[in-house]
Amino acid sequence: MIVVLSLGMKRLIILFFLITISASAFAQFPLGSTAGQIKAYFGDNVQYASLQEFKTKDGVQAICFTKVRVVGDYTFYFDDYGKCSSYVVTYDLKDEDDVIHRFDNQFCRMEAAEWEALDKTFNVTLAPKKAGANYFSIVYKPRPDGMMAANTLASN
Repeated sequence: MIVVLSLGMKRLIILFFLITISASAFAQFPLGSTAGQIKAYFGDNVQYASLQEFKTKDGVQAICFTKVRVVGDYTFYFDDYGKCSSYVVTYDLKDEDDVIHRFDNQFCRMEAAEWEALDKTFNVTLAPKKAGANYFSIVYKPRPDGMMAANTLASN
């Protein structure tokens, strides 16, 4: 009986370790990457239904990848040097509790709707929800003090 429990605990520990590793990949993001690097990464690693390139009303270059078969998208904004300066991921409203739980486990909660990366290179903010919307948005930005790590492009 103890041997069976021991094997079960080992599997549980391995499962927990794998979840922790995948949570780290979830936390990484493409701040500092170029549009070309992001497009190449998405083309090779992320299923998406469509790609739109546009300028915001303020003239900021942006690209948006719409998710496949689920509500949401990835929108990347670029600075004057062509580097990703922030990005927004939208999720189906039904996934909000799960996403917040993952953020609480991976990041340091700073406020009710804001987290900081453990390496203190970026902040993650839950954007205010729009009335009647079936989605919510998460905004990724470098730390307010301007400290940003090198490109850490990975799928979220």
